[in-house]
Amino acid sequence: MIRINLLGDTLAQAVGKKSEKAEAAQVYAQGDEPARASLPIAGILVGLLLASIGLVYYLMLEREVGQAQEKVVKLEQEKQDLSKYIALEKTFREQKEALQKKKEVMMGLKNAQQLPVHLLEELANALPDDVWFKEVTQKGLSITIKGESTSFEAINLFRNKLIEQTKWFGNVNYPTANKKAGVVEFTISFDLKNPV
Repeated sequence: MIRINLLGDTLAQAVGKKSEKAEAAQVYAQGDEPARASLPIAGILVGLLLASIGLVYYLMLEREVGQAQEKVVKLEQEKQDLSKYIALEKTFREQKEALQKKKEVMMGLKNAQQLPVHLLEELANALPDDVWFKEVTQKGLSITIKGESTSFEAINLFRNKLIEQTKWFGNVNYPTANKKAGVVEFTISFDLKNPV
């Protein structure tokens, strides 16, 4: 009897297929291994690259901070060097302001000195012949005149002349006039409009 191994070829083929699958798996595994092994190396390289960029940026910032600190030190030194000049300038400014105030006071006194002259000149121009003053008082720019006249008409003429001189006199007020023993006593008040 002859034996025929019918299963042997099938088994041999099955074993062959298994070995081909194993070889393919082994080839696949060997081809994938270098790719998997390069992933950690690439990560390390990227990390080193980022760290070096960060280090360069840090060093740049550190240099800028150093330069800024040097500039601050130089400016502080300049400030100390210039502090005596700043104090001197402050003293000159204070002296200038004091002189300016003195000048204003002097000008005010000069103007105030001229004021009575102008006031009396303008009053003399407005004064009729039969009117005379007994008392002239001044409070600021307000003037009050007490006087006498021979008639009410002369007092009214004096008042009208004061009103006409609007450059110098304003708010001319004629509150009282009384006749006593042939003489009319009066009071007139007004404001000086143009002190000089």
